[in-house]
Amino acid sequence: MKGTIPTGGLLLLLLLLSPDPRATLLMPPSTACCTQLYRGPLPNELLKKVLHIALQEADRDCYLQAFVLHLAHRSICVHPQNRSLARWLEHQGRKR
Repeated sequence: MKGTIPTGGLLLLLLLLSPDPRATLLMPPSTACCTQLYRGPLPNELLKKVLHIALQEADRDCYLQAFVLHLAHRSICVHPQNRSLARWLEHQGRKR
């Protein structure tokens, strides 16, 4: 359901994981497109929980390009030029 406000538990988790709680934007599971992007540094605790990453293209369905970080119970939309994500992806590539 678009426009759904995260529950209190998710907000508490958000406060614990984010250096700036106002910066993290959650993507509800039923949302097809990212409408807002996280631009700040990504905490290592959050990156350790990433199950997979998808690229959302800016096309006729979605108007923003974004990396979507899929975690166990939520997804986070990240700006494609986020430096901490780029460093983490580079590090992950070296580990293989």
